[in-house]
Amino acid sequence: MELMTIGLVGDLLGAASQQKWVAQVRFTYRAPFPCLPDRTRYLRIQLNLEGIYADLALRLPHPDDDTVYVIDSKPLPICAGARYRRPRAMSEAASGRGGHAGYSKKGRFYGFKLHGVIDDHAMIVRFAITPANVSDPPMARALLNEGEAIIVIGDRGYQGCGVYAQPKCNSLQPRLWWGAMRWVRKTIETVFSRLDRSFHLMSPQLNSFRSIRAHVCRKIAAHNLALFFGGL
Repeated sequence: MELMTIGLVGDLLGAASQQKWVAQVRFTYRAPFPCLPDRTRYLRIQLNLEGIYADLALRLPHPDDDTVYVIDSKPLPICAGARYRRPRAMSEAASGRGGHAGYSKKGRFYGFKLHGVIDDHAMIVRFAITPANVSDPPMARALLNEGEAIIVIGDRGYQGCGVYAQPKCNSLQPRLWWGAMRWVRKTIETVFSRLDRSFHLMSPQLNSFRSIRAHVCRKIAAHNLALFFGGL
């Protein structure tokens, strides 16, 4: 619990590197934390806390059938540009585009995607990490339980999977779409931007799928914790 708290506080304070943060804690707060593990063991323990961070993140929101939810995906690139064609040791990763194919202006990258659902308080209530070549509609069906009486808004890439999405210009039976829905849908882009800007979501060089999962779970837990206590 002590090391979990140290990790979350580092994220809430905007520490870009866990190694530098634990070194700072060891130097500055030696009296309250006299028995901190060495850097390697600390990072290994943080990996083992992946499930606890994810559980904490998902317990903080309060689900409500009257809430309007928003779904979207965010690239988690290992590399971009021409480098994505080179062989990589991280076999779980794949090449893909930043979003649903045909609707993204971002180039091809190699890595993973973070699929997330947020509530009207900007808390992430459900999420999944997949290879970059996994498209958005199947993940929407996996994250949203069939028969739930909730309204979920997404972009055009989520057509046909139970999500309210802006209809295509050539749609034969376009779904109702109001101007306010466009504004609500963009709130998840703000959440992803906060994860990058305030919590340094993908700034460190991570060398395994396990470390990426643990890192993302801790960042989402810190984001939801900050909103829970009114920090953002």
